[in-house]
Amino acid sequence: MAISFAVLAPMALGIFDVFTMTEQHGKLQDALDAATLYAARSPVYTTPDVDAIGDKALTANLQMIHGAALMSSDFSLQGSKVVASASVQLPAFAPMVFGHQPVTVHSEVQRAVDRLEVALVLDNTGSMANNNKLTTLQADAKQLVDKLVTASQASTDPTPLKISLVPFSQTVRVVNTQSLSGANYDTATHTGPGIPSWIDPQGTAHANAGATVDTFDVKTDRLTMMRNTGVSWNGCVESRMPPYDISDTPPDSATPATMFVPYFAPDEPGNKNSNTYTNDYLNDLISTGWKPQEQNHSKYNTTPRSGTNSAGYAYGPNAGCSLQPMIRLTTDFTSIKTAIDGMTAVGETNIPMGLVWGWHSLSPYAPLADGQSYGSQHLRKIIILMTDGQNTFTNSNGNNKSMYDGLGYIWQNMLVGATSSSSDSQRTTAMDNRLAALCTAIKGKDIHIYTVRIEFTSGSPTLLQNCATTPGDFYDVASVSDLGKAFDAIAGSISNLRISH
Repeated sequence: MAISFAVLAPMALGIFDVFTMTEQHGKLQDALDAATLYAARSPVYTTPDVDAIGDKALTANLQMIHGAALMSSDFSLQGSKVVASASVQLPAFAPMVFGHQPVTVHSEVQRAVDRLEVALVLDNTGSMANNNKLTTLQADAKQLVDKLVTASQASTDPTPLKISLVPFSQTVRVVNTQSLSGANYDTATHTGPGIPSWIDPQGTAHANAGATVDTFDVKTDRLTMMRNTGVSWNGCVESRMPPYDISDTPPDSATPATMFVPYFAPDEPGNKNSNTYTNDYLNDLISTGWKPQEQNHSKYNTTPRSGTNSAGYAYGPNAGCSLQPMIRLTTDFTSIKTAIDGMTAVGETNIPMGLVWGWHSLSPYAPLADGQSYGSQHLRKIIILMTDGQNTFTNSNGNNKSMYDGLGYIWQNMLVGATSSSSDSQRTTAMDNRLAALCTAIKGKDIHIYTVRIEFTSGSPTLLQNCATTPGDFYDVASVSDLGKAFDAIAGSISNLRISH
């Protein structure tokens, strides 16, 4: 028995060693798999960060048998994969029978990294000039771009990120026509260098509706009038006529209301230098009736008055269109940041106008058709909307009852739910209703919306909160100095959206 015990005892202990090794191997593998998955789902894109998160998760999940010790663990990014390994040293019960090497396991998780199309829709209204809001926005928006670019570098996709920029106020400058000379415009074909095919210079939809809607007395080519006054179109547009003002329906000349009319602020009644109306920059050729004076197109044959009008805009047909041009979806992130630096603060607030062009920039349909198809695999479309004010269409400027902006004049009936007799608050409500319907339409295309409002002094947060995809995607920033924190949170949230399993 003594001899048998001397032989069998080590063997029994050796068998126990094998059992404990097998048990610890399973526990270690389960814990490492969970930790690797957790690290892969985290919104970080460097090996040190992944390693720190993985180590913490492994320690929290690992179950150890008595006497065992974790020797090492390592988590690293290899392309779009997280690769991990870990080793545990076991206690030796029968070292003379069973050679004790550490238990080592490996794990690997492929990160499913979505491609991103991101539209930055940024308020450039006149109030953004106050309290360093514009300069703060410029700095923080560029940092947001940098964070998105850094995050995209973990992807193996050749174009993991595209960004568009839509500065807005009462209109959007959708075409950069700085190099366009009016002399090159063909008045017979209504075409010219830099004029997109989806622009309707004659405002056909307005003309079809008659003089009560059109800013001119007949079907009139706005760009021809600009050319005749020696002015080039700055590239801003009017809102499309309802219901197309809040849709991404492609423009079609067979349906004039789907086309885009060039922004053209008419010469308002009074002889040049009279200051009778806000934007009086030419001499009238007729002396009776404010609307006939305003709608008469034959006066556009002399140089407009120079200087700045009472609204702070340069006199002329481009009054209120001194915005930074939008940047279409691009991988040239330097151009995005350069354009952000070039943003200026001018004009009233038309949030639906900015948001719908953010949508156009991501849409697969004309006028831009830059976005990938809706529902494309591993693709996220995202809009970040930032504003510091509520929708505004001020009741002023004599018989026009408004200044001209992206909604034309109030009497043109381009704003559903408002008329010339509507108060400022009623006009704001009408614009808010269009914004709410627009947000619903965009989210219906599975576009994720983040909304940010800064330093609001009036109005309820409910509108922008409801516009966001979830309540947590709305950021109410009380002080402009905290705007960067909101953008940081959005960058982190986008990173989480981008990693799906």
